[in-house]
Amino acid sequence: MKVLKPLLVLFAAVTAFTGATFAVYYTNSDMKLVRRIYDKAQPYYDNLKKDRKL
Repeated sequence: MKVLKPLLVLFAAVTAFTGATFAVYYTNSDMKLVRRIYDKAQPYYDNLKKDRKL
């Protein structure tokens, strides 16, 4: 019984982690978050002084 409880907790943690990562993958929410951060940061980088022209 002492060994079963930690294994059950480990199994629950792995299952929860797998479910969470699948939800992020399925909804593509990681790239949606990156896009929001990129859109907020873009004006800052556009206004930086450049030392050379491309």
